[in-house]
Amino acid sequence: MIYGKYVWDGGYDVYESIQIKSDSTFEFNWHAGLAGEGITLGKWKVNNGNLVLNSFNQSSNTLNFVVLNELVNSKDFIEVKIVDQYGPVFGANCELLFKGNNVAFSTSNSDGIVMISKQKFDTIKITFIGKQEIIYLLKYKDFNFFEFEMLDKVDYLFFNNEKWKIKKNRLYSKRVKSIKSLEKNYYEKVE
Repeated sequence: MIYGKYVWDGGYDVYESIQIKSDSTFEFNWHAGLAGEGITLGKWKVNNGNLVLNSFNQSSNTLNFVVLNELVNSKDFIEVKIVDQYGPVFGANCELLFKGNNVAFSTSNSDGIVMISKQKFDTIKITFIGKQEIIYLLKYKDFNFFEFEMLDKVDYLFFNNEKWKIKKNRLYSKRVKSIKSLEKNYYEKVE
């Protein structure tokens, strides 16, 4: 019987557990020290000696940011306004890219505004601790004002037909198994 709780301890305050429930659902808990923690819920099935996991939420369902405004104005610079649910984001890193190469970089001020001299660019990349990264592909080359809402980082691991090998009272995941330095590269049944 596969039902039960399986745990993996990676050391240094990094650990994971998965509860395999009899109703074909699972709860996956992870903790990565100061980097965060999260819970993923989903459905499971067994196929050819593998535990197959599918999270209820899939990454394609997740919104990373919201474009609030984009337009052409009369200013002779590029202006990017960055907000979150509470207002302006101070200290966000904003990078302009052209064909994958950095052409300009600046940090948002206390009003959440970044001003950069006009450049040829095709992508805006914005990062800030605790928020989802924004990668925005330019839709119209003359736009020079943009306003984005950053969303909280999703502490969620997605499973899409992920296969774990079942062996006795252990589960083997490619994600954990790929870390060669680990003594224990499997989840062990504890309940």
